[in-house]
Amino acid sequence: MSTTDARRPVPAPSGGLRGRVARRPLTAFLVLVTAVGWPLMSVPALTAHGVLPGGALPQEPFALGTTLLVMLPAALWVTAVADGPGAVRALLRRAVQWRFGAGWWAAVLLALPVLTLAVGVAAGRGLQTGDLLATLASGALSVATAVLLVHLWEETVWAGFFQGRLEQRYGFLPAAALTAVPFALIHLPLTLIGDLAAGSVALGIGGLLALGVLMRLLVGATVRGAAGSLLAAGTVHATFNASNNEGNVVDDLLGGGQPTLYAVVAAALFTAGVLLTLRNRR
Repeated sequence: MSTTDARRPVPAPSGGLRGRVARRPLTAFLVLVTAVGWPLMSVPALTAHGVLPGGALPQEPFALGTTLLVMLPAALWVTAVADGPGAVRALLRRAVQWRFGAGWWAAVLLALPVLTLAVGVAAGRGLQTGDLLATLASGALSVATAVLLVHLWEETVWAGFFQGRLEQRYGFLPAAALTAVPFALIHLPLTLIGDLAAGSVALGIGGLLALGVLMRLLVGATVRGAAGSLLAAGTVHATFNASNNEGNVVDDLLGGGQPTLYAVVAAALFTAGVLLTLRNRR
């Protein structure tokens, strides 16, 4: 299956707002997300620094709201205007596409956590297996919840709608690099919750862009390997976070200390392995 939407040609609106959206669908999406999503994502930072009253607020509800109430509706509406309702149905079918082979399922679910643990152990960290079953069960529940609530729909937007369109036009690598920019920028307000010193902000922006490029390559390669499935994309996004973030399953198994560097190395290895596998298959 193609990694881009199965779009049926429809007559494009010739004028007005719908005509402009049909001619520039990605621009229209970015305008909507910037105008509505950025202010929503900025609320935790504004409350943390006293710009808005009420004290510091958690970032998770605002990230979830931006994904489900802004980005996903915007992507679906733009798709409907530009390509017709059939393209919307095709995009949503990819979000529930689970038939892509047991081997790829194993890779999507296990490769990143296992590789991250292996890199951590090779770097001298020890495995904490005293409460292994409870840790694994908690980690599996956390990943499943993240997929269903956030990352499936986030990747329906980024991998299915945005990156898929760019890949059809420019190819795999340029599409991943171009998608990384808005993907990183929508997360930027969350980095402003902490220190606002110029050096910290610049470091945060650079880190977001670098991580964004890696994530778009990782997800793009996964979608290709999993026959276009956006469920696979959301799952690999969630397993990367479970490998990367402090307090998640891999961090617990390595005894604490955010395992970001190990997860980045693991993601690079996994992405390279998937692309090499696909190249050899072809």
